[in-house]
Amino acid sequence: MADAHTEEKTKDLKRGHQMSGHSRLLACAGIMVLAVTALSFMSVGVTLADDQPIPSITVGDQSGTITAIYEKTLDIDGRTYGVTPDVVMFDDYGRVLDPGRLVVTAEVKFHVTKEQSNMIDKMIVTLPR
Repeated sequence: MADAHTEEKTKDLKRGHQMSGHSRLLACAGIMVLAVTALSFMSVGVTLADDQPIPSITVGDQSGTITAIYEKTLDIDGRTYGVTPDVVMFDDYGRVLDPGRLVVTAEVKFHVTKEQSNMIDKMIVTLPR
C-alpha cells in the first residue's frame, strides 16, 4: 500500500514537470524581459555617475607653479596673485580642493577676474605625488 501511494506521488511529480512548448516559450520570454530590465537599470546608474562635469580651463587662462604661499596671496612663478573670497579650487581629478592643502611646487592652472588681473577666482591644482 505504501508503494502504491509512493508511485502515485511520483507520477504526479513527473506530470508537473512536463511543460508544453508554448509555456516554455513564455517562461523564456519572461526571463529575458527581466534580464534586459535589470541591465538597463544598472547602465542608467553608471551613466548618471559619469555625467558629473570635470573642471576645465578655457583659452586665456594661465598656468604655472606655486612658488610661495601667504595668508591671502600666492606667488605663482614669482608673481603675486590675490585669491577671491569665493575662489573655486579643484584638484586634477575634479574634486573640490581645500585651500589648506596647497603646497609650494604644486602645478596650477588658474583664471583671473576680469576686473583685476591679479585676483584668482578659479584654479585647478595638481599636487606633487
